[in-house]
Amino acid sequence: MHPLDGITIIDFTTMLNGPYTTTLLSDMGAEVVKVEPPDGDPWRMVGGGFVAVNRGKRGICVDLKKEEAREIVYKLIEKSDGVVENARWGVWHKLGLDYESLVKRKPDLIYVSVLGHGSSGPLSSTPGYDPLLQSRSGQSVGQGGFGKPPVFHQIALNDMATPMLGAFGAVLAFLVRARTGKGQHVESSLTNASIALQSRDFIDYAGMERKYKGDTDIKGLSATHRFYEAGDKRWVFVMCRQQEHWHSLCQILGLNELLSDSRFESEEEREKNDEALVEILGGAFQGKSSNEWIEALTKANVPAALGQSSEEVLKDPHCDANNFFTEMQDPLFGLMRFLDVGPKLSHTPGIIRRSAPMLGQHTEEVMAELGYTKEQINELKEKRIIIQAVVPE
Repeated sequence: MHPLDGITIIDFTTMLNGPYTTTLLSDMGAEVVKVEPPDGDPWRMVGGGFVAVNRGKRGICVDLKKEEAREIVYKLIEKSDGVVENARWGVWHKLGLDYESLVKRKPDLIYVSVLGHGSSGPLSSTPGYDPLLQSRSGQSVGQGGFGKPPVFHQIALNDMATPMLGAFGAVLAFLVRARTGKGQHVESSLTNASIALQSRDFIDYAGMERKYKGDTDIKGLSATHRFYEAGDKRWVFVMCRQQEHWHSLCQILGLNELLSDSRFESEEEREKNDEALVEILGGAFQGKSSNEWIEALTKANVPAALGQSSEEVLKDPHCDANNFFTEMQDPLFGLMRFLDVGPKLSHTPGIIRRSAPMLGQHTEEVMAELGYTKEQINELKEKRIIIQAVVPE
């Protein structure tokens, strides 16, 4: 048994944040049917990245510009439990696939909108993209430092956080429906997620003093809470959260004289003389390789970590021991290694049923489940209302 066994989701999403929302639901056992137009989800162009946020789903291809295609989708939705979409607000209204239209056909429908800015307000119908929200939400300025050039995050922070809020909201809505029998509209947005990621900064009260510690080349928050380059040109992050960590760090680096230096005798004094301490510690870290430092620091219980690449993380023995990654055959890429199901439930674990679908891979299969005959399916294919992919053997 899996947490969302018996739940069927119709997925109208494209790109990154919408598809990852439905992947999270699929990982928990939901049957997800991805509906794509004839030219497919634009995110297919990123290859393996498409697989990462679309694994576990079945895929059909229909041309929603045609009335017959919309009738197919209506039948699909009436047999489902939920819909997830991430178009600009107003797009699905034009096709009669918005929440208010669909709830008339299926009153207990759970309809999830993964939006850029929300369903109201002056920005509601404008495009929402992760870099734009990095800028608007204060992330770029906060990282770069107030009054300094903003910093762009290469990792799509908001595009990954928004789906987590969306999937969480969907599961809550299904829980409510199980108790009341009533469906509802669930919203998450890039704007909301970008603010939520900085929740500690979005608080205000009389006399509050805001500190912008960011910088365009920030390596950490202080001399004892930052990256240092080791002798092999690799980087080590060290954190001295307690006074005992500071003592151990000095001993390991061969800098016992710092323990009697009045400039560094307390956390407050070290903060006052931060630049001088960075220079001293930076020079000491050049004396050995990163692995030597990590071994010594770990043995002394000083919090430290090697700056690893994604390739290294994929091979990390700790990740293997915790089953953070899994392998699966993909029809286009062969054997793939990627992120396993996130939450680890001891009695009702998640499941990855299949790799990401090719465009229209399961069209005929899903159509047959809706009651269409082989003749009807062939006729719809000839009219280019539906498309069936040819799956390589």
